[in-house]
Parts: sequence; C-alpha cells; structure tokens
Amino acid sequence: MNLLAVEKPARYMGGEMGSIRKDVADLRIALAFPDVYEVGMSHLGLRILYHVLNAVDGVAAERVFAPWPDMEQQMRAVGERLATLETATPLADCDIVGFTLQYELSYTNILNMLHLAGVPQFASDRDETFPLVIAGGPCAYNPEPLAPFFDAILLGDGEEAILEIAEVVRQAKQQGERKPLLLERLAKIVGVYVPSFFEPSYHPDGTIAKIEARAGGQTSVRRRFLSNLDTAAFPTETVVPFMKTVHDRVAVEIARGCTRGCRFCQAGYVYRPLRERSPATILKVAEDALHATGYDEISLLSLSTGDYSCVEPLLAELMARYAHDRIAVSLPSLRVGTLTEGLIDEIKKVRKTGFTLAPEAGSERMRKVINKGITEADLLETAFNVYRAGWRTIKLYFMIGLPGETTEDVQQIATLARQVKDQAKRSGNPGEVNVSVSNFVPKAHTPFQWEAQISTDEILEQQYLLHTELKKRKLRFKWHDAPLSFMEGVFARGDRRLAPVIVRAVELGCRFDGWGDHFLLDRWLQAFADCDIQPEWYLRRRELDEVLPWDHLDCGVSRDFLLKERELALSEAATVDCRHGACSACGVCDFSVVTNRLSDAAGLPAREERIAHEMLPARMRLRFGKSGAMRYLSHLELLTVFTRAVSKAGVPILFSQGFHPHPRFSFATATSVGVESVAEYMDMFVEDGIRAEEVQRRLNAVFPEGLTVLEAAQVDVKSPSLSTLIDKTRYRITFDGAGPKRLSELCVQFMAHTEFVIQRKKKGEIQAIDLRGEVTALTVSGTAVELVAGRGKPIEFARAIMGDDTLQADEIRIEKIEVIFNDGAAQ
Repeated sequence: MNLLAVEKPARYMGGEMGSIRKDVADLRIALAFPDVYEVGMSHLGLRILYHVLNAVDGVAAERVFAPWPDMEQQMRAVGERLATLETATPLADCDIVGFTLQYELSYTNILNMLHLAGVPQFASDRDETFPLVIAGGPCAYNPEPLAPFFDAILLGDGEEAILEIAEVVRQAKQQGERKPLLLERLAKIVGVYVPSFFEPSYHPDGTIAKIEARAGGQTSVRRRFLSNLDTAAFPTETVVPFMKTVHDRVAVEIARGCTRGCRFCQAGYVYRPLRERSPATILKVAEDALHATGYDEISLLSLSTGDYSCVEPLLAELMARYAHDRIAVSLPSLRVGTLTEGLIDEIKKVRKTGFTLAPEAGSERMRKVINKGITEADLLETAFNVYRAGWRTIKLYFMIGLPGETTEDVQQIATLARQVKDQAKRSGNPGEVNVSVSNFVPKAHTPFQWEAQISTDEILEQQYLLHTELKKRKLRFKWHDAPLSFMEGVFARGDRRLAPVIVRAVELGCRFDGWGDHFLLDRWLQAFADCDIQPEWYLRRRELDEVLPWDHLDCGVSRDFLLKERELALSEAATVDCRHGACSACGVCDFSVVTNRLSDAAGLPAREERIAHEMLPARMRLRFGKSGAMRYLSHLELLTVFTRAVSKAGVPILFSQGFHPHPRFSFATATSVGVESVAEYMDMFVEDGIRAEEVQRRLNAVFPEGLTVLEAAQVDVKSPSLSTLIDKTRYRITFDGAGPKRLSELCVQFMAHTEFVIQRKKKGEIQAIDLRGEVTALTVSGTAVELVAGRGKPIEFARAIMGDDTLQADEIRIEKIEVIFNDGAAQ
C-alpha cells in the first residue's frame, strides 16, 4: 500500500517501541478495535489483553484498527485484505478475531472490518475454516443488535477469561474440533455468552415474548469477576505509538468499579464491586512503565479517582519521585467533594493538566434524582480552590434529558455555571468556564433502563435554550450532536432485529458514525426504512414487567435492586455509598471472593526525596538516519519518538522553563514525509558529564528499527543553531517508472531552463520559489538523479524534472544523502 497517499501513515506502520512480533505461534489472535489507531491505542483494555496474551508461549496477540476512508479506498481498489500490524497476517488467517465493543456508534466499523478481511459477517455463515469472531467491552452488556455476528461474547473482566478462551481454542485447533463443539466448550467458561444458544421470540406488538435457551447448557450468562487487582497482570512494557494518540501517557488503573451509585451511569453498576490496587503495586507499575515507555505523564485511572482510599498520600509520593523529571500526574475523573486543597497543591507541582468537574445536573433536585450526592456549595468551594491555585479554566460537564427534568432544571445549568465563574473573580483569577453538555441515553442494567429517551427535537430545544442562557452570561458552550445521541439510544437498548439495519447501513456507506463529520443520518434512516424498522420505537419507555433484550445477561446487580433505585429516584431519595455506609443489597457481592476491596495508605513505602542539584548544560549534535517505515513519520512524530526514546534510554535531558516544560531539542530541518535519510541533524541539551558516545549508544539501544544515530559529538553550548549553518542538501531521487534514456532527456530539459518557478501556499501566503535557481548540481546515473539544492522539497524537484510525464508517488524513492554546511563542509 502507498502510505504517502494516506492522511496519517503512522496508523498503519507497526513496529513501534514495545510492540511484540511472533513469527511462529500455535494460536494467532487479532485484537480488533473498531476505530482509528490513535483512539484504539488509547484504550487500556486493549493494552491489557495484548500484554496478557503475548505473555503466553505459543500465543501471538496482534493489533488491527479500522482503516480511515482514505486507506479503505486504496485497499478496495487493489483488493488488499485487512491485516494485523505486527506480522501483516490477514484477519481471515487468524484463529481468533476479538473486537472491543466500546461505543454503539462503532458498530458499522465492525462489519466493515470483517468485510475488508474477507470474513463472513454473520456467525451462521462461518464454519471452523474461518476465525472465531468474539467480542467484549462495555457494550457487551447489551450486545443484542450485534449478536448474530459474533460466535461468542465475554461479559465482564477479561484478564483471566481471555486466557481460558485462548486455551480452549488452541486445543480445538490441535484436535480438529468442529465449531459446534468448540462453542459448547466456550459456553462453559464463566462470563462467555454464545448468542446462537439463545433465541428471542416476539409479541405482535413488537415487544419480546421470551428469550429461550436453545442449546449448550446456558440459561443465563453471569458476568466474569476479577477479585483482586494486585494479582492481575498489568502492562508496563507497553506499545509506544509513533503518532500522538488521544491519551498520550502512561495509564495506571488504580481501581475498578464504583459504589457511588449515580443512577444514569452504566459503568457504575456493571463494574461493581469496588476493587482498589494497592499503593505499592501502583508505584511499581508506574516506575516500570515510565522506564519502559519514556512517557512524561502518568494518568491514574478509575471511575472516580478522587475516591481512591489513599489518593492524597499516593499522589504526594508520585510527585516526590517524578516532579524533578518533569513528569506530570493527571487524575482525569475527579469528583466534586474529593478534590481537596492537598490534591490541588500536588497536581500543580509540574504542570496544570486541566480540571473537569461534573455536576451532571444544574439543579439540586435533579442531582438528588440521579443520586449524584454533591451540593451547590461543594461545587463552588471546589471551583474557588482550583482558581485560587492558578488554573485559568474549569470545564463543567452536564447532561440534559434526564428523567423528570424540567425547563427550570435546564436553566439552572446556566445559573450554576455563572456562579462557578464568579468564584474565579472571588479568587482574584481572571478564570474561564467551559460548559459541555451531553444528552442522556438510557443504558441497560441501570435504574433508568426502563425510561424514555427524549426526542431529537426536544434535545435541540434544550440546547437552544442553554445556548441563549449561556451566551447572556458570556460562557463558552459545547454540546453533543442530537442525531448521534438518537442513534446511540436506538442501539443501546436495541435487539437482534437491528442487525440487518447495521448491514444495510454499511452497504450504504456508513462508517465512523461516532465522528460527527462522518455521520450520515439520511443513510441510516434509509437503512431503517429498507428493513421496515421504526427507530423511534427503541427510545420509548419500557413497561416494568417487559422482557428486555438483555434479561438473560447477568451483570451481578439484581433487577429488584434496580427497580428499588428507580423508585428512590422518583422520590428524590439518596442511596449511600456502601464503601462507607451500609450494604445496599445490590446483589453483586458474595462477601468472600466478590466484595469491595479497599487499600491502605500503610502500604506506601518510605518516601525517597530527591535532592535537586544545579545542572550544567552540554550540547550534543547528532547525525541520524531514518529508513524503511521510519521515512513515513512526520516531523512532529519524529520529535515524539525522540522525546520518548531519550527518557526510556535514561539520557539526562534538560528542559525548557515555563508552564509546559519540554525537552530542549532542535532539529536542523523538517524533512518531508516519505524521504529516507542518512543526513538528519539535531542538537539536544543534556546534563554535563555524559559522553557523546554514550548518548549514541543509549539511543540506538531503544530506537525502533529504521532509526539510527550515526554520529554524535559534543559542541559548544553557544554554537550557532543548525538551521543557520545549513547551506544546501544533496538528494538522490530514483524513478522506478522512467527509463534511463528518457530520464536523462528530462534532466537536460530541466537544467536548460533559466528559471522554473512554482508557487507554494504557507500560512495563508503565496510564496514563489525558483527551483531551477536553487539547483547547483545535477547528475544522472541509470534511473537515479542526484542533485544539490538549497530551498525546495525533493518531491517538487522530482515533479519539475518529470514535467508532463506521469509521476506516481509509489514509483519514486527519495533519499537525503548529504548536508552541506555554509563553511563548505559536507556531512
């Protein structure tokens, strides 16, 4: 495939630091994420499974992501099958293809990926000659719209279950088992749901009459529980992407589950009970991961990080260890009331990574309905403390369309946001408030699973009301597109009758529906019409005795508990957090294996304070080469690789000063994407005392294949910058599609020009460049041209030489072979 013809080549390269390639394996598993690379590589669950599976001898876990439309177009044009990043194994040749079900609006990508792989979409059309297609993730708690496509679906925690699944499939492969027997064996694994073993039937009004267990011994499927995070595998030597991802940092899961009981939150119910990782384990994971990856930020992940039992001493210890190295710690899910002044003081020591506060509802009444458990006073005090500590912006997150919400409740969002901004003034900080509002979508296994979702028109009315009210108060407002929430709601509580709709939508060109600019509502509505389905029917209120599509799937929380919580919501009554109060009898815990597990600050090791010392600078000048896949890295991606590699290699780099410190690098030029080179130059400032040869050795030990430091030397700290020293560059351009005679004629024609002016648009301005005037030497050897030039991109010279002759990007190879400095020296 021609990676120069796609928007972001790094999505498809593979070979990143930390990636694992097994050319020989008994079992090959494709971990498929139905979104682009930079989204999928930010998903912790994918990283965990990659680590767990590859730790097993004979098992190879490889990654595959949804190709962006530009790549899909190329693949379909040449008949290229979708394959894994690690070994380019076609998905159809893998033993298992496992999809992450993260978001309802990624469902079309799943079917499109199967189609691109040449794998039949429906499970009933796949025998044992095709890979087993399985899934897991949050949407597995109602996978019914996708049920006909999957052989098996895992409910719950995957670290242990995926190993059991892999072993059963490996044995079946070795013994030549037929698929029906394999599915029966898989169904015996706790947490594994085989959709073909269940058959729903329907009343004339469209509601479900019953869900009948057909075969395999399953009558219902109980979710899989991981009882202890400290004994669970967790990735430290993880894959480090070349490109910037959505969450570009070390992610450490400090707890799983939440017992706050917010009634709208599916994750709060399906991930129960609360299980905290011990501080000692967290510190060890963070240390190992930072060393292995070179990241400069740690993110402490859980559904409510501020609720972690010893979050303040843990954060203080992390900052004491890593603030000196300019490593930041972020806590992305802080709850109002848990954000203490002590936490704020620790977070700001390196850089202010941002604050999002989630009142969820504007009025006190609605916060009681959803059991949010925070008051207006809590929020305003937290906002004041954040502004006083120096943060300039707070993002407030709300929902509209909650059960029982009134116009007055919606208006209270604007009122509360204005009160938060007033706290900035009170603190002496000219702070800002950004208001972000999403639309409530009822989800399975929550107390609101029976409630109606408001219509698109109602959402638009409420959004307009908020826009007007917030504009009056001069507050920024972001909202979630109403049609996307409409579609999410249809599939969140949908059933198997929606499967043909997804197939039809894919046929009509629907892809990446969660990306607003790619969402095609008209084609979705056509798909529903073609399948004789009324999508609004799935947004209706459910009767309390109605059979729900997911009733045979047991997340652990009982139906009676959810009904009780629904009644408490209607009466605006609270349910206390069972980690501190009485058991709420939700049904999850057995109080032996499955139970809340809290951590103790006594598990923290003695603090090791680092003594700051004055760092004298030394300037290292490197010449490095990039070849193979590395030629597709952009300049920013190359900078990212160096930043990670310097940290991973333990090179004592110096940082810039200011709000967001950065490593002190400077590159001579930004070489064009697609150009190979043995003449790339950069300067880096390091602590004096390390030798240039040692810098070279350390970097080469961690660089990915195709990136190599060729020379390193220490230069004077006050030396002129590289960009002022470079005079000209020598390139070799090989034209595979041109004959030697014709190429020689074209070069003569180009050199005969007195000038060859092209126009280039840069930062909105038109620049004129005389390419002929920039070339000082040109020679031809066979199908290769060597030229020495000043300004100008090598691809521009190639086009100028070829003139009217057709030039395909994949028919040329460009190499940067020499840099000539203005003192006359060639390097």
